[in-house]
Amino acid sequence: MMRTESWYTLNSKYNCEHIYGMDPHAIPKLFQIITPEELEEKKQIYAELIHLTKFFVKKLFFFLSEVPAMIIITDDSCNVLKVMGNEDLKKKIGINEGISFVEKYAGTNSIFLCLNHNQPIQVKGSEHFHDALHNISCSSCKFSLNNGLTGTITLMTTVDKSSSFHLGLVSSAVDSIEREIELNKKNKQLNLFNQIIINSTKNGIIITDQNGIITDFNEAAESYTGFKRQDVIGYSIETYEDEFKGFSHYIEKVLKDHEKFENIEIHFYNNKFTKVCLFDALPIYDGDQFIGAFCQFRDITDRFELEQQVIANEKLSIIGKMSASLAHEIRNPLTPISGFLHLLENNFDSSKSPEYFKIINDELERMKELINNFVIVSKPEAPFKKEVNIPKLLQNTIQFMETQANLHNVSIKFTDKVNEDDLSIYIDKNQIKQVLINLIQNAIEEMHAGGEINIVLNKDTSTNRVEISVIDQGSGIDQEVLNNLFTPFLTTKPSGTGLGLSVCHRIIKNHNGEIDVETIKNKGTTFKIKLPINGTRAQA
Repeated sequence: MMRTESWYTLNSKYNCEHIYGMDPHAIPKLFQIITPEELEEKKQIYAELIHLTKFFVKKLFFFLSEVPAMIIITDDSCNVLKVMGNEDLKKKIGINEGISFVEKYAGTNSIFLCLNHNQPIQVKGSEHFHDALHNISCSSCKFSLNNGLTGTITLMTTVDKSSSFHLGLVSSAVDSIEREIELNKKNKQLNLFNQIIINSTKNGIIITDQNGIITDFNEAAESYTGFKRQDVIGYSIETYEDEFKGFSHYIEKVLKDHEKFENIEIHFYNNKFTKVCLFDALPIYDGDQFIGAFCQFRDITDRFELEQQVIANEKLSIIGKMSASLAHEIRNPLTPISGFLHLLENNFDSSKSPEYFKIINDELERMKELINNFVIVSKPEAPFKKEVNIPKLLQNTIQFMETQANLHNVSIKFTDKVNEDDLSIYIDKNQIKQVLINLIQNAIEEMHAGGEINIVLNKDTSTNRVEISVIDQGSGIDQEVLNNLFTPFLTTKPSGTGLGLSVCHRIIKNHNGEIDVETIKNKGTTFKIKLPINGTRAQA
C-alpha cells in the first residue's frame, strides 16, 4: 500500500531542489553552525530536560529492545544537543552534538518540519529528500517548557523497524517530561519555601524519612542539641540514640507505630544554662502512605522560669499560713524533751534512762521529719521526675497537714482502694506534694464548721493512670467561679493571691496529667488528680 506524502513534505522537497539546489542522490552534509562554547552553554540551559530525557529513554529503549533506535534532542533552532542510542546508526548517519537540522543544510527532515509547523511529525523512507536517508524513519515531537525553552525530541530508527506508533511513543514521552519538569519546579519552589520557614523559625526542627534517616535539621535544633546539621544529615536517628536520649525514643515510636506525641517537656542541660522546651513528634503522611517523622522543640524557658517564681511565691503563701501550726507542733515535742532531760540530769543512772532516751530520740525524729517536710515545701526546685511511691507520698503529706487540720477541727482520712504498697509513678515529688498540700489547705479553709477530708487513692486500668481525690465537706463552689477555677489571680479569699489552683493545674499538666473538679452546693467539693503510671521525664 502506497503512502501519500503530506503537503509539508512535498513543499520541503521543492525547497530543497529549487531553492537550495540540493542533489537528492548526494549524501547530505550535516554542518555545525554553532561554536563549541555556544553548544556547552545551550547544554547547560537544557540540562534538566536532557537529564530527565535520559530516564525516559531507558524506558523507551526497553520497549524497543529489538529495534536499532536513536534519540536526538535539539534546541528551538534545530541544533543537536544530545544523541543517545544505537552507535551504528549514529555513525551511519553522521549525527553528532552541535550539528544543525535546518532544512537548507540537512534537507527534508522531521525536526525542522516539527518546529516550523508546531506539531508532531514523522518523516519516513522516501519522504526524505536525500536517497541516502530512504532507509531511515524519524518521529519528532516539540516540547515547550514553562520557562520558555522549546525544542524537539526525535526517535530515529530504520524503515523496516518503524511504526506509526513511534510518533505516539515520542509524544507521550514529551508530555511526561514536561509534566515532570513542571512538578520539579513546583517541588523546588515548595522546598525553598519550606527551607525558609524551617531556617527562620525559632523552633528546633528535625525531620526523618520513613526509615529514620535524618533529612532536615535546622539551626535552632543545632543550638538545642549541640550537633551540627552536616554531622547528622543522612544518618539514622538510632545513631544518636544516646546523645538524643531525652527524645529519640519518641521518634522511634513514631517511626515504628506511627504514634503522635505533643507537648512533652524536655530539659536541655549544659554548663551554662538549662533550656526547657515542649517537644512534638508527629508522623508525616503522603496521602495514606507514611513517609517520615516531624519533630520540633518550642522554647518555654521564660515561661518555665516565671512558673517557678509563681510556684515559689505560692509556697511562701502556704508557709505563712502554716507557720503558727508549725511553731505549735515543734513546741509539743520540746516539752517532753526538756522534762526528760531534766530527769536524766538528776538521776542519770536510773533504770528508766534508756526509755527516756528513746522518747527523746523519737521526739527529735518527729521534729526532724516535720522540719524536713517544711523545707521541701519552702524550697523552690526545678522539676525532677523520678520513681516515687505514691501511697507513701500521700501518707507523709497527710501526716504533715494533720496539725493544720486539727487547729481548724478538721480530720483527714486516707482511703487506699489500690492496696499496692509498692505502687510507684514517675513524678516530681516536691511539686506533686505541693499540689496536694495546696488542695488540702483549700479544703481545710472551706470547712468552717469542721468535718472530715477524705484522700482517696485509686487506679484506672483502662487509661493506666492513678487517681488521687481530695474530698471535702465544705460549702461547694459557685458555678461562675467553677467556670474560671484555674484562671490565674482568680480568688474568693480576701488575702488570697489567686495563683494556687493555677499553679496546681500547670504542674499536673506538665506531668501529662489532668485535674478535674466536681462540686455540690453545701455538700462539698472533690478535686481529682489523674497522673500517668508510666510517665517519664525527658532530658537531653
